Amino acid sequence: MTRSADRGPRTAKRLAGIELSLIRQINALATADSINLGIGEPNIEPDQTLRQMAIRAASTGSWHYTPNAGAPSLRKILGAAFNADPKSEICITAGTQEGLFSIFQVLVDPGDEVLVPNPGFVSYPTLARLCGATPVAYDLDPPDWKLAADAVHRKITRRTKLIVINSPSNPLGAVVDRAVLQSIAAEGPLVVSDEIYSEIWFESTPPSMLGMGSNVIVVNGMSKSHSMTGLRIGWAIASPELMKPIVTAHQYVATCASVFSQSLAEMILQNADWNRSWLERVRAQFREQREAALFSIDRDLEAKVPSPAGAFYTFAPIPACESLPFARALAADAGVLVIPGIAFGSAGEGFVRISFAARPDQIGVGIERMGRWLRAARR
Repeated sequence: MTRSADRGPRTAKRLAGIELSLIRQINALATADSINLGIGEPNIEPDQTLRQMAIRAASTGSWHYTPNAGAPSLRKILGAAFNADPKSEICITAGTQEGLFSIFQVLVDPGDEVLVPNPGFVSYPTLARLCGATPVAYDLDPPDWKLAADAVHRKITRRTKLIVINSPSNPLGAVVDRAVLQSIAAEGPLVVSDEIYSEIWFESTPPSMLGMGSNVIVVNGMSKSHSMTGLRIGWAIASPELMKPIVTAHQYVATCASVFSQSLAEMILQNADWNRSWLERVRAQFREQREAALFSIDRDLEAKVPSPAGAFYTFAPIPACESLPFARALAADAGVLVIPGIAFGSAGEGFVRISFAARPDQIGVGIERMGRWLRAARR
């Protein structure tokens, strides 16, 4: 047996320094008694109508491949909804994560730079590194975390290949203004706009980058809006010139998205009255849970945080604490899971992401435990 065999298999250099995200690492600390304010999925169960549609999709839908880009009937519905050509501008993906992976594989080369938000979702810089590119952070500043166009513009260089925008934001709940989005689209580099939280908003509909330029790719899906995180159904919308290679990469990653999930998505979108009612219920429930989180953060953490405009997260300060040791200690000592801000970039240090995708009573108890731990640590 050779010495290299003794050490075990040698992984590809592209994986050097890449491991499971801190989100997954913290969630792995959960016990049966934990209050989970770290999870990134809705706490809204399917109603009877949605369950019946799922039964119908499983019992009457096809069990065979769709075209790589997705079922033509589903693409037609999405094309009508988003003013896109269903034949050449839409690809149904296995969730937005697979869509993003395929997009990065198509567009990003070693030596390129990818502009990513800081704080921002953990996947974006990792996807850049997997392609041999350099993630370059553009900062969003507390306390309101509003993105200024200049924060992106001044980071653009001749090596900039892709700009990533996420609105509403994970982990911030912030929404980017339309004028800022238009300014970024007009700069020239390719833009991928992750709009997976676009249906979860509280005051007004977030602006989309759809139609802002042939250099813009929009990814979206039903994971968050319809509590379908495990069904892996999303889509990408782009110009035909960009979409053709994206579909090629998607073929080699997933072949096609789950046919069951495509059938269910089609039924949901065809049932417009129910879908509208469902989304109103989702927003109402998250609005109630958001208010519970803001109240508890004010009372128990003695902190004022901006009211999230979308998604189901708030970014709360934890003064005098490093966020990762704090999150680990909180999980072990207080039975509460939150995600350390450092998981989302250097600008996240000193904060934690609190998911309010939980019952108001759980939110209250969890944040009260956080406050109690912090007060004890100061003594």
